[in-house]
Amino acid sequence: MIKEERIEFTAKWCKYSKYIIEKNNDKYYILPDKNAKPSTYDPFEVRNQILKDLLVIGKESVGNEIFKLGNKELSTEAQSKMEKFQKLVLEFVNNYGLLGTFRYLPENYDFMDNADIPVVLGYNKVMTAKEFEKSYFWADTKMDWSKTMKANDYQRNAGLDDYFKQTEGDRLDDIIFSKNYAETISEIIDFAISIYNRKLVICAYLYDDVPDDIKEVYESSITSDTLKKTNISYGIENGQIKFKWNFMSLCAILETILLLNETSGRTEVKLCKHCGKPFIAENIKAEYDTIQCRNRENINKSRKKKNNYIE
Repeated sequence: MIKEERIEFTAKWCKYSKYIIEKNNDKYYILPDKNAKPSTYDPFEVRNQILKDLLVIGKESVGNEIFKLGNKELSTEAQSKMEKFQKLVLEFVNNYGLLGTFRYLPENYDFMDNADIPVVLGYNKVMTAKEFEKSYFWADTKMDWSKTMKANDYQRNAGLDDYFKQTEGDRLDDIIFSKNYAETISEIIDFAISIYNRKLVICAYLYDDVPDDIKEVYESSITSDTLKKTNISYGIENGQIKFKWNFMSLCAILETILLLNETSGRTEVKLCKHCGKPFIAENIKAEYDTIQCRNRENINKSRKKKNNYIE
């Protein structure tokens, strides 16, 4: 068993007791059930499991025949309409909550104060403030979508009363924890793919038999990734000092969990070297998720050596 001293991290995220899938404008969304109850949890307490579960979605997606055909955006949209992926994503969200991409994607937040300012999403992609807001809060039946959201709309969606007091739960003062807030299944799949691809690149870089020139390509890809801005402080819980992060999105939490997993010197969430399946390693030296995969990989290596010898 892996058992070593480690730095403790803590953060809070909100999730509801039940989420549902609804269709809107030919897109499939996940949002809280109207009778669902909110609660909070610490994602770092389940960091191995949450990372593994997200990687499973990413692996299933990139391994799907539709994804292999080409256009990534079209393929994730197609997958979001498939029962298999709807079940996978809904299970993930029921366990951990929505990703908070409304807070994660924008590179600017000026649009919240000035509707004339476009929402910058990176890679030269921009949207109008109304288009962006409506893509997440269309379930708000009281909203007048002839214009963008105003301060009182944000306040209502956050579940706050006129005195800016929380009306239910903990940390529901943010609009991404509103019962009116929804995320598309396709964007959750897309984020899972991005994390899985990062993990693949890291695993490929660490393989001993990768040529140096290929390693340079992998290294360039790995070091080009940057985490979204996080607010870090520290506090004391149960007599122990812990880093406390005030994250704006579960996306940023998952990026950080991946980073900690890869840089701690004791990688616990791994991809099987034979089949690529994500697994939580009970032994720090484990490279395969099952004995069968290890045996099959040894057979493949043996055959490869034999073929090279014959040549």
